[in-house]
Amino acid sequence: MRMLIKNLLKLKYLILAVAYTTWLTVISLIPLDKYDLPSFTMADKFVHFFLYLFLVIVWLLACPKLWHKKLRFILLVIFWGIMIEFLQEYATIHRSGDVFDALANTLGGLTGLGVYQLIHKIGFFRNHNG
Repeated sequence: MRMLIKNLLKLKYLILAVAYTTWLTVISLIPLDKYDLPSFTMADKFVHFFLYLFLVIVWLLACPKLWHKKLRFILLVIFWGIMIEFLQEYATIHRSGDVFDALANTLGGLTGLGVYQLIHKIGFFRNHNG
């Protein structure tokens, strides 16, 4: 029974990670002109930073073994963030890619590694293997 609960918990995190990644990809490629988004200086860079920070954390919760392959994993996250910016620039007519957004994505992903390590070290996810 304990193993079943553990597997369901892992599945829950995996579903969350896939859903979040899908949402992040879609929201990155659709027009956002009709939404009233914050407009203070560099607001979107903070948004990019935190979106990718959470992306890394949710995937590490879903697949804790990624921690042991963190270099490959973070390179994949960085590639994903750059690819989204490339697609915004060249595959949409309503969005534009931005090198600084890609940099914010990268910094958010790297910070996500550190945050995951910290919350794991202090035992925030005590029943989580990783």
